[in-house]
Amino acid sequence: MSALEDDARVAARVDETTDAAAQAAWTPPAHLGAMPERLRERAEQLLAAQDESIRALEEMHREAGRHLAAVRTVPSESAGRSVYLDVTG
Repeated sequence: MSALEDDARVAARVDETTDAAAQAAWTPPAHLGAMPERLRERAEQLLAAQDESIRALEEMHREAGRHLAAVRTVPSESAGRSVYLDVTG
């Protein structure tokens, strides 16, 4: 369980320098049986942390989409005319 908690803390700090393949390499252990009741609270906290990471990643995805849409509104050089980008107004 501690390794999962560590992974959740790392995921909360993910940035463009993080190796996504290394984080995706985890596989769940087989044949462990039911989770002991004494670990229930930690497991719920871990799940909440993972849910928060998912929400943050989804927001980053939406923001990247908005940025991409804005960039696509800038005419390309092939439009055959001068292009000025108003950065002050």
